[in-house]
Amino acid sequence: MRISPQENGDTMKLHSYVGGVEINIDTKRIDENLREAQKLLNLQIVKDSEQFVPFSQGALRGSVEYPDGLYGGEISYNTPYAHYLYEGTVYGPNIPIKDAEGNITGWRSPPKKYPTQRKLKYHTPGTGPQWFEEAKRRHKQDWVKLVKETAGKK
Repeated sequence: MRISPQENGDTMKLHSYVGGVEINIDTKRIDENLREAQKLLNLQIVKDSEQFVPFSQGALRGSVEYPDGLYGGEISYNTPYAHYLYEGTVYGPNIPIKDAEGNITGWRSPPKKYPTQRKLKYHTPGTGPQWFEEAKRRHKQDWVKLVKETAGKK
């Protein structure tokens, strides 16, 4: 069997002989369908996860990025605190900042933080840690159906 990439590098042509019969397969349609399926899956995951993403002013929900592009297989949330909110654990040490009277006015942290045993408190009902996992638990079958339908298009 000989496999050779097309000129654009995105599709493959398969060339083989089976029982003296020449078989040629161009995977262009399949490759395009899979690429579209990945894009649609990425968008659907973000949509289905949104209700579980912690919300204060919307910066976290608005920070969605696709590091490998919309057709890549990765989704990230680009804020300094996204990791901590996703893990759901308080990281520290958190050192209080006090005014002249000894009242706590804020917190500071050293560059290196470590997880504590305390869980974060989420103030928006229905939101919490591991929001992708929660969305996947509820929507996995819908995602599988979306990919199958898109990948199988003619």
